[in-house]
Amino acid sequence: MDLSPLAVGRAVAEVCEGVAARPHIERLDRGFSWLTLGVDDVIVRVAPRGGPLDPYDPEGEAASLRRVEGVVPAPLVLAVQPNPDNPIGRPFGVHTRMPGKVLRLGNVTEHRPEYTAAAAKALGQLHKLTAPITVAEAYDAELDQTEAVYRRAAPDRHPEFEAALAWLAANRPDCDEPAVWCHGDFRFSNLSWSGPGQLGGILDWERAWPGDPMCDVAFTRRFSGWCSIDDSASYGHPLDQERLEYAARFERVRSFTASMRAIRAWLDGRSHDPRLLTIGRRGEEAMQTELAWAAG
Repeated sequence: MDLSPLAVGRAVAEVCEGVAARPHIERLDRGFSWLTLGVDDVIVRVAPRGGPLDPYDPEGEAASLRRVEGVVPAPLVLAVQPNPDNPIGRPFGVHTRMPGKVLRLGNVTEHRPEYTAAAAKALGQLHKLTAPITVAEAYDAELDQTEAVYRRAAPDRHPEFEAALAWLAANRPDCDEPAVWCHGDFRFSNLSWSGPGQLGGILDWERAWPGDPMCDVAFTRRFSGWCSIDDSASYGHPLDQERLEYAARFERVRSFTASMRAIRAWLDGRSHDPRLLTIGRRGEEAMQTELAWAAG
């Protein structure tokens, strides 16, 4: 992988106009997944060789972004390069920059209700976008996908994880409501803000899927701290407490595949970033303690 200004400029110029031959590059990735670059006035999302969200697919993320265009504030797709045979050496997508900046939960001490209301309203708007399957069918498909990822990525068998998968399959809500398009990673750190309660954009759509809206709500309660969705006031949709309890467990199991894939990427030599082992270790430790409900 070559992330030098010359290589990035040449690669982006092959698929998108308006980028300098030697652009100004700024690393913007905050986590351990995609390599996100600010390249002049655009965003370039580069697929790493290995990581917690394998396999990386810029075309899949682009499809999600195109689907929500005009529905919620999100980056626009300018170009996609799915072929690694380019000057960067990896597939990538080119998106517009979103206004505002990403904030940390702990650094926001004022106007918290305004931020929470704006985030809830945006998620509620996204959840008006229905998918052509039912919630039950969406769960079945995603559970099959989660098991496939587990079989491919797990260095060793995990009886706790398999018990949790079996519990989720046996207790899946029999819901014939239309599925909606879910962000899959809706948390405060994936939102940009132009001011207090002024949402600039929703970022990082690689985990988007057609599913149960209660999954996105449950995800905020687990990962978004004080900016979680706790009622219907700003969200605008009813909250089903029984489905929320199931969704919380579903999201917990789904998230553990990231730690497995992180370890697999390191073991396979596709990445030598020791942070992947840290992700894997934390996931393994959490898995031992947090899936006790499957046996109970």
